[in-house]
Order: sequence, then structure tokens, then C-alpha cells
Amino acid sequence: MKYVIKFTPQANKDIRNITTYIKTKLYAPLTAKRFLRGIYTKITELETTADAYAISSYKEVLIYGKNARHINYKNFTIIYTIHNHIVLVHRMIHGTLIKK
Repeated sequence: MKYVIKFTPQANKDIRNITTYIKTKLYAPLTAKRFLRGIYTKITELETTADAYAISSYKEVLIYGKNARHINYKNFTIIYTIHNHIVLVHRMIHGTLIKK
């Protein structure tokens, strides 16, 4: 099944904050650009693979719904849910915030 990817305002803010941090605080604009390209590539993969990932058992993920799932990109966790043919990306948080 092909899914449509949508982002919550908070997910967009998370991505913007992370790339701004890399660009301005770490003084690495090219790294920020590569990171942004990579994160969107990873999220785009969910168009065809969203349901391949198991429903999460982590409470930090499940606050976004009983069917919340997550994938990882570098040190970050992308939290999303599936609603019919839509993948809704809720957050992108640092992986250390997930208690394993």
C-alpha cells in the first residue's frame, strides 16, 4: 500500500529546530543540509514501508496513540501513526529521550 505522508506542526518544528541547531550552534551548515535531506529520505520511505514497523511498546511513543510506531534516523527517533492511507509524523526527538 502507498501511504501519504503528513506532518504535525510539532514535527515540522522539531525538524526545523534540529537543523537550526546544527547550522548555528555547531556551525555546520552543510551538515544541517545533509541531515535535512537524509531525514526526509527516511520519512519518504514510510510511503511504502510504514506498516512494516511494529507498534511501539515505549510509553514515550504511545502517548501519540495506541498504534504509534517509530523509526530511527541517526540519533533521532521519528514517531508516527497510520490512519487509513495516511502516515502522520508526530515528532522527531533525540533517541536518548526514549526509555528502553
